[in-house]
Amino acid sequence: MDSFTDVFGLGGALNKGGIAETFMCIVVAMLVLRIELQRRAVTGPNFGSRQGSGYAEGCQRILRQCAPEAAGVVACLTLAAALRARGDGMSTAGVVDDAAWAQIKADWPLLITADTLLSLQAMLRFVVLVSVALRCDGSRVVPLADEVGALWLGAGLARLVYGFRASAYLLDGPLGGNLPVACEIAVIPLLFVVGRKSMWRAPFTMAAIVAATAIFAGRNHLNLANDIVADLCFIAAHCMDFLASIAYLLRTLLVDSGPRGSTAHISMGFVHLLMPIQQSLSAYYFLRAFEASPALVGAGRPFDMLQIGNVAQLGAYLGAASLYLAECFDGQEYRTNNSESSEEMSIGSNTVGRASVLPEPEPPTTF
Repeated sequence: MDSFTDVFGLGGALNKGGIAETFMCIVVAMLVLRIELQRRAVTGPNFGSRQGSGYAEGCQRILRQCAPEAAGVVACLTLAAALRARGDGMSTAGVVDDAAWAQIKADWPLLITADTLLSLQAMLRFVVLVSVALRCDGSRVVPLADEVGALWLGAGLARLVYGFRASAYLLDGPLGGNLPVACEIAVIPLLFVVGRKSMWRAPFTMAAIVAATAIFAGRNHLNLANDIVADLCFIAAHCMDFLASIAYLLRTLLVDSGPRGSTAHISMGFVHLLMPIQQSLSAYYFLRAFEASPALVGAGRPFDMLQIGNVAQLGAYLGAASLYLAECFDGQEYRTNNSESSEEMSIGSNTVGRASVLPEPEPPTTF
């Protein structure tokens, strides 16, 4: 971890609690990327015209279409801010003394504790699944369904198992305790709805994936809770999350986003936007806060698996979002070219029509 921060020059900033500045830099980079995409493209993906008030009207239309999802994200952030303003809270695990807790709060002045990142991830995951479950009625295929939903369902069940069996895996801080557990419980029926077809269609394949995941977790697990079942389920949940991200990327390659303005297309755009954001929270947590300790290793290399797996998930979701944006821009360019070709053909046909109705010249008069 020290070599990672030294290579990228982040060690001093992160050790001094510069997480707010880091997120600010990420936001600025996203804004710059957005402006550059607008400059290079003739029109954005389904955002209307960039000229005059057309672009503003397009943004308003998109905001109206995604109003439920935007309201859900705003509600999650408002709840997180309210809980953060209420106080820091003490460690729910009961194994951190006052000095260690004070040091944790000094390292994370904005979030109080790094566990807040995982709590936010659980809340955003709930919003994503609600959007998919309500907007996609099964008439169209979406990336976050079938195999992805079934794998996420297995990961969610594993999280509930280790959450109820071992208090060491409960999250701390103002957003910790029962809130992330409630989010994990709430997503179980939603995951069953979006992934049930895959489970009925290929039950033996899903059983084989679960068995292989259990074997891998048995060879690479932590010794954090002194409970072998809880420790195995913790690694198994992240393994299934990794497999779900790979399946999500592959399904994005094969699935059509659907007609512009349809409910499936709106849901896919929202999901592609939020999936990298929610996964970046987990990747940052395991790279920055979950430091490796030989005393916590039960077998194999669980810390390497957690760090590499979460970063790979972030890369898969970013790749899927890039594919979706490329499809949107390509489809917009295709429609623009077709429109121009149709106008040229229409002009040409009108010219030919006018030429065909001209009177024929009279033959010269001879004497």
